[in-house]
Amino acid sequence: MKLTVQLVVWNGEKYIPYLFESLRAQTFKDWDLLIFDNNSTDNIINKIQKELNNFSVQNKFIKSKENIGFAGGHNLLYAKNDSEYILLLNQDMYLEKDCFSKLVEYLDKNEKTASSSPRLMRWNFGDVEKGLENSFGENIDTLGLKVFRSRRVVDTFAQQKWGEVKTKFNGKNDVEVFGVSGALPIYRRSALKVVEENGLIFDTLFGSYKEDVDLAFRLCSVGFNAAVILNVVAYHDRSGTGSKDYSDKSAIKNKKKQSTQLSYQSYKNHIMILLKNEYWQNFLLDFIWILCYELKKFVYYFLFNRKNLKGLKEIWENRNIILNRRKEIKQNRKVDWREMRRKHDIKNKLKINTLS
Repeated sequence: MKLTVQLVVWNGEKYIPYLFESLRAQTFKDWDLLIFDNNSTDNIINKIQKELNNFSVQNKFIKSKENIGFAGGHNLLYAKNDSEYILLLNQDMYLEKDCFSKLVEYLDKNEKTASSSPRLMRWNFGDVEKGLENSFGENIDTLGLKVFRSRRVVDTFAQQKWGEVKTKFNGKNDVEVFGVSGALPIYRRSALKVVEENGLIFDTLFGSYKEDVDLAFRLCSVGFNAAVILNVVAYHDRSGTGSKDYSDKSAIKNKKKQSTQLSYQSYKNHIMILLKNEYWQNFLLDFIWILCYELKKFVYYFLFNRKNLKGLKEIWENRNIILNRRKEIKQNRKVDWREMRRKHDIKNKLKINTLS
């Protein structure tokens, strides 16, 4: 099989008819579908089973009695297939019909590219009753991941209008990025094999959130590229609002909207990413930026959300595992600190208006 699509779902029954409508319309045919349900409590299992009764693509549906998270679900599905390419699919997506075909074609032609993603646009799902086409937004969801000197990682161009942004790309159909969002990435299996941790693609300590960032760091460190394909489009009903700018004020506003679990995982996993992946040379060069960013977060959580600081205890308890994984990553590196610095800075070439 050329492509395996891995779909991990949890309590998202409202999206299923639309998602499967877009999957049936795909022009690319050499793919199969693996589905994992994270112990949903709504009617999503019945909705999926109904869709699969009228679904021509080879498929397998696994129902779990516990929620093992985004990372756990995709790790399990990854171990059950051996296709050349693997696409991770969120339940809250709608794909244009040429999405699979163009992503596969791009990876076929670009062997150094380990991962790519469509141009992800906002799907205003609340407007779907007015007609599907009317629910497709003009604002960007993400055009890949950007790393600041502080090591803050953001989705580029989030909430900006595509019509205003596209001129920055001078007619190009693809753009190199540090990494792609976990909302709808496609990966080359041979590249994933190089950076596996105990035969898995995602770190089991992460659970959910920022596991895509950790994987992006690991793929970069062994010399692979990532790209967003601008003439491939999918729509995403993102639960978090994101920010048009990257100021502290916008960051705090966004934090207040995050769920307790998401906020906790975000803080803990960000620090683990640094501990596992950071080059000491780049850490020293950017120490002031990193320190200021971490101090601001620590003070904010100490004053307003001390539960998040328990993540530091969890990191300490798993310190030996984290340090062993750092050792493996260092031994596996094929890119020096200078090249890694260039990869961090890729997006600056596009003169993105960043405030942090």
